[in-house]
Amino acid sequence: MATITVPQAVPSPADDAAALLKAFQGWGTDEQAVIAILAHRDANQRKQILLEYEQKCNESLIQRLRSELSGDFEHAMYYWILDPVERQAMMANAATKCIQEEYPVIIEIACANSSAELLQVKKAYHVLYKRSLEEDVAAHSTGNLRGLLLALVSTYRYEGDAVDTKLAKSEAKIIHEAVRNGTTDHEELIRIVGTRSKAQLDATFGCFRDEHGTSITKALPHGTDLTGYLRVLRTTLRCISNTNKYFAKVLRNATRESGTDEDSLTRVVVMRAEKDMKGIGDAFQKRSSCTLEQAIAKETSGDYRSFLMALLGN
Repeated sequence: MATITVPQAVPSPADDAAALLKAFQGWGTDEQAVIAILAHRDANQRKQILLEYEQKCNESLIQRLRSELSGDFEHAMYYWILDPVERQAMMANAATKCIQEEYPVIIEIACANSSAELLQVKKAYHVLYKRSLEEDVAAHSTGNLRGLLLALVSTYRYEGDAVDTKLAKSEAKIIHEAVRNGTTDHEELIRIVGTRSKAQLDATFGCFRDEHGTSITKALPHGTDLTGYLRVLRTTLRCISNTNKYFAKVLRNATRESGTDEDSLTRVVVMRAEKDMKGIGDAFQKRSSCTLEQAIAKETSGDYRSFLMALLGN
């Protein structure tokens, strides 16, 4: 369930555009007015405001926001105001240029979206960059890492609940064979993770756990991981098996007292506020001593904090 709130009586796009122009005028930007409008409009309403503002003011609202705002607030607002599909395509493109560090972005886009949603992101990627997402992933990775990421961004998973129990037991055995000796011959494991439906994978993961008394992520070999492949595989398995729990963990890591990871915090809140942030917040609280809102409020400040709080429904 989404967390953003939209007023029952929504002003017209023309009225919102006029109010934003007013917020930009004078000695300083009225950031709270900007938040009050844009943090409480859904994607289609924001799109209409963008069009109305450009027609009314003969300038891009996105560029005006980038010039009026600053810091983490500007970064978060920039991604929020974009079309959600184009936003993900742009995030994916940036991630392909630094896959060793930014691989979670690609995994989230490939695994937390439905197959139809992933296809829309890839179509937007074509339009924006005149290349395929698969092409750029392949160009910036090698070996098992390339094989896994390509499988994830290339797949079109079955979305139903049908499960083949016999197949789940068989593929749990294949996975065990692939990981038990600490080898990196994971072609079959990548095939399974990259093609099976989430329901089928849940059944396979359950069979593995029942048979061996541990999860696949814990059974994976530890130690030197020069390519980052095992790190990426663990992240993939967690994202596929329980998306809410996965994002809750990302947010817990992002709001640690040792230092806030604003990039991860912004990415998750902006990408999920219109989809499933309520469930993510519930998963966060189950594993934490405070609510998600309390954790974010403690680790952020100013307009950035106000904006994230608004997206969380506060």
